[in-house]
Amino acid sequence: MMKKFTSILFALILGFIFVIPVSAQTPEAIWITAETLSFKTGETVIVNVYANSATPIQGFTFQIRYDPNCLEPVNAASPISGMNGLLLPQLGGLVDASFASTTPHNVNGVIAEVRFNALQGCETNLTLESAALAIKNESGIAAPLPGISIPETQKAIPLTISSEKGSSSNRPLVGSPLSLTVESNQPASELPIGTIVVLAIIVVLLLIGIFILIRILKSNDKN
Repeated sequence: MMKKFTSILFALILGFIFVIPVSAQTPEAIWITAETLSFKTGETVIVNVYANSATPIQGFTFQIRYDPNCLEPVNAASPISGMNGLLLPQLGGLVDASFASTTPHNVNGVIAEVRFNALQGCETNLTLESAALAIKNESGIAAPLPGISIPETQKAIPLTISSEKGSSSNRPLVGSPLSLTVESNQPASELPIGTIVVLAIIVVLLLIGIFILIRILKSNDKN
């Protein structure tokens, strides 16, 4: 009886050993964190994008919502070797970043670092609006990896920026920098300076041509 009881107890212990770690594993997900939540005006806000995936990926994309009155996006980079950023037009208030690689990579940690400049004293949030991991499907076309979640508790980062002046970070960025500079919004009624210069040159050449033509006509009349 004692041996039977011992065998049952041993089986139960083994069951707990093998079952508990499986249930404690982190599901496949993407989320963001900041190294600190308090900054001074002029300091660099560094945000890390994390991901866990059991499937090797060949790219990823994410969008982070921010307040342009409080923060100015600078650049982003991926510490994953061979994962290069794709230059996209940036709209004020939303960081839009995409990275791709020619080879698959296992990810379980930081997949990108995003940097902002703290512009002025304020209370603000950084919110991960959307994110996806990409793989190549059977046709060799990039496709989003299904089953990737964004945990609600790690979707937004509350930041406090004081009016006290600070200095930007000189810590090197790991990976090839991807510019996140926002293009200035130019009114549709205004022409670019380059276009104005070209039009001005054309007008001047036309005036010179007309002047020369008038001189030729006058010369022919005299003859």
